Amino acid sequence: NPENTEPLSEMPLIVIVIDELADLMMVVGKKIEELIARLAQKARASGIHLVLATQRPSVDVITGLIKANIPARIAFQVSSKIDSRTILDQMGAETLLGQGDMLYQPAGSGYPQRIHGAFVSDQEVHKVVSYLKSHGEPNYI
Repeated sequence: NPENTEPLSEMPLIVIVIDELADLMMVVGKKIEELIARLAQKARASGIHLVLATQRPSVDVITGLIKANIPARIAFQVSSKIDSRTILDQMGAETLLGQGDMLYQPAGSGYPQRIHGAFVSDQEVHKVVSYLKSHGEPNYI
């Protein structure tokens, strides 16, 4: 009976960040690739945001299985056209200027947008963290 049911609570906001994916892939390999792909598949449906980062965008790190499950991509300046193709499936990131210059390819789009990220100093990061800490405890699930 829908009239007597309790309202559903909101799902928590979850962001999973995996920094230096290349190191993880070198150590664990195929198993971690499958786990990341499965997590990415489930994350979309459950409001989990997955951020993967690497300084070595080779096909051994950013595999076809991982790319198929990560629809939005960002590429900063890379050293070669091959690295750009590995990330975005097209050239362009090798011509970026550095210093926050990037290509953002939204989910479902075959065309990256050139955008610029703002520099955030350590002092600003500490201020934001202090503010967030003062407004409640984090909820680690």
